Amino acid sequence: MLEKVDLFDKTILITGASDGIGKETAMALSQMNAQRVIMACRASEKSERAFLDISSKKANVILEHIDLSDLASVREFVNRILQKKIRLDVLINNAGVILSERSVTIDGFEMQFATNFLGHFLLTELLLKKNLFNNKARIINLSSHAMLFGKIDFEDIHFQDRKYSGWKAYTQSKLANVMYANYLNRTYAHITSYSVHPGMVRTRFANNSGLFHVLDMIFYPLFYLLSKSPSEGAATSIYLASSPNVEDQGGIYWFNCKPFTLFKSEESHDEKIQEQLYIYSKKSVERYL
Repeated sequence: MLEKVDLFDKTILITGASDGIGKETAMALSQMNAQRVIMACRASEKSERAFLDISSKKANVILEHIDLSDLASVREFVNRILQKKIRLDVLINNAGVILSERSVTIDGFEMQFATNFLGHFLLTELLLKKNLFNNKARIINLSSHAMLFGKIDFEDIHFQDRKYSGWKAYTQSKLANVMYANYLNRTYAHITSYSVHPGMVRTRFANNSGLFHVLDMIFYPLFYLLSKSPSEGAATSIYLASSPNVEDQGGIYWFNCKPFTLFKSEESHDEKIQEQLYIYSKKSVERYL
């Protein structure tokens, strides 16, 4: 059971809040009396329904549209936040996709890397650049234990010259999320940054992922027994966004509301590779900064 914290003076932004973990996170934090919860979602009937569902219970919720696979959309989103003079206490980079077939974004980037990491990178960097974080703000990057199998191929991140593997693309993007959280935490004194594995969660996350979706259907009874509900999967994000006990616990990979230490990705803690990822990513999005 998560401790109920009064977030009366906190403004929280959550990407991918239209369904699953993101929606449960938005619901829970709004009910903790947050001053404002911003649901940053793609424009869709689903996001409108989620907004109506949450806002019918609490009036402190705002829906803003963003497409993380479109860097121009990310920049436009941040400009709207700036125009509304909103400053953030918590950013939860929650949105993500998992795909089995290669596709590219309007900017020419591989879809999983762009949506899961690069769009969030630009979002975070623009919010930092425009000074839209309050002091002692928190940034929470959703990752996955899949990142333990990841390796970032800086020679061909977007699978232009090698055979596409949806799994490798996914693990690469999730490793990047952890590396960026660690980089942020050691770079900015006024911000604490965390990365999170939500666990295996019963959502529609893999519905568009080909083979992953087929395996999900075949092994669903076993998966159901071993997996979490969306509200259970959201627990660690909610805990890190709200708990007064984690202010000095940044740069750590979290699972089940605790630091996860059973296995470790050496690459995610390598500061030289973190710097390399930061430089590569900043160059990739520089026209939008």
